[in-house]
Amino acid sequence: MSCWLLQLINICIIPLLLMGVIRKTKALLQTRYGAPVLQPFYDLAKLLRKSETISGTASWVFIWSPRVGLMIAVLTAVCVPWAGLVLPEGWRGASNFLFVLYLLALGKFLTMLAAMDTGSAFGGLGASREATISLLVEPALVIGLGAFALQTGQMDLTAMYAAPASPIVAALVGCALIIAALAELSRMPVDDPTTHLELTMVHEAMILENSGRNLALIEYAGALRACLYFGLAAQTLLHVWPGFATLAFGWHYALSLGALFLLGIAVAVAEGILVKLKWRAVPNYLAFATALSLLAALVAAAQG
Repeated sequence: MSCWLLQLINICIIPLLLMGVIRKTKALLQTRYGAPVLQPFYDLAKLLRKSETISGTASWVFIWSPRVGLMIAVLTAVCVPWAGLVLPEGWRGASNFLFVLYLLALGKFLTMLAAMDTGSAFGGLGASREATISLLVEPALVIGLGAFALQTGQMDLTAMYAAPASPIVAALVGCALIIAALAELSRMPVDDPTTHLELTMVHEAMILENSGRNLALIEYAGALRACLYFGLAAQTLLHVWPGFATLAFGWHYALSLGALFLLGIAVAVAEGILVKLKWRAVPNYLAFATALSLLAALVAAAQG
């Protein structure tokens, strides 16, 4: 019962709180006071109260994609041990890392479908770029988590992160996951989430047509996905410390959430000093993540 209560807190509070911390950190770096940390909660409540403006050319795909996408994000958040929580025995098979990765890919596919459904030129442009980034990121994610799985002989994320790991493999895979997460979440240096230039957008270009409740669902699903990717990266980096897997539940949970928020602050600092890459340089940037994952796989195979 306590596990599900913590899962509920994680899903309902932590994602929006993480977004608030990232925005507040970026504001302080720019010598601005900025919005309060709880501003994402206020924004979500405001959007849920607003009515939607739907294009006359939009079909049911545009209306239902954000709803189904949020359901997929919530299901993935329950299956993935991104905050150090362990699933009950009956749910263990649902956290197979390949199943989780393709659930996340399905959510992105629905967002791309909705972007193209209205016939907007910017939506099509953003969807095309999103598909390209996903294609480049997928090898890094699969090989990196596969290297982690190679050490434990398990493909289940819960079992993988409950067992001790090689510090070298954990460090390499953790760095690869951070690079991949920045691309998957359309953050700097791949995309600027605060830009107003439609021709340079990736994720934001796809949701230009959304408003009201639809936009609220998309923003909340995006915050959940950020927790999933950053949480997995934080969990992986914590395994650099050999004793992390043997900690008591309370310390394990507290350190997991602390590492998640520290990583969020680090991402905010990086976004404050990095510049956006040219589109042609993005494949080279993501090649680093794939190279780190391949190196981790070689080390894991050698140690096995």
